[in-house]
Amino acid sequence: MADFNPDVLQVPIQTVEKPTSVTVFGVLNLAVGCYQLIRILPGFYKITVGACNNPEKIIGSEILVLLLCLVGIGLSVWLIVLGIGLLGMKKWSRRGSIMYARIQIVLIAITIGMLVISLSIGWSSLPKDRLGVFLFQIVTGLIGKLAYPVLLLIFMQTARVKQAFSAEGG
Repeated sequence: MADFNPDVLQVPIQTVEKPTSVTVFGVLNLAVGCYQLIRILPGFYKITVGACNNPEKIIGSEILVLLLCLVGIGLSVWLIVLGIGLLGMKKWSRRGSIMYARIQIVLIAITIGMLVISLSIGWSSLPKDRLGVFLFQIVTGLIGKLAYPVLLLIFMQTARVKQAFSAEGG
């Protein structure tokens, strides 16, 4: 008869195959985060160099843009880290991706509010023949910006993705 060792219990490990959507969004998080950094950094550099050269000529809008650039850089780096985490099936990366998507949706809603306010203030100065094109560009631009965080939020909350991340080791 074999000796029984209570310290060595054999517990079956639950394994779940990684959903394709997790891999896709892991790669997309990396790509979108890198793209956002590439897009933001030149403007950030230009503003900071201008502020260093002429600190007395800084206006409020430049400070706001500088703060928005810093927030954008932080969110971009966070998205890159989340992409790496999703590829490695880290639980924190799924929760972080959901949080990122929600923050982006709120920021886009704030942007929409700011656009509506600025349009209502400067509505009369817009050329009447270009108004439709202008509004179309705003709407399509916002829909394009909103598509990724909405899809990320939806896919990270599917039952299959939840199950994959709740499995031991996930």
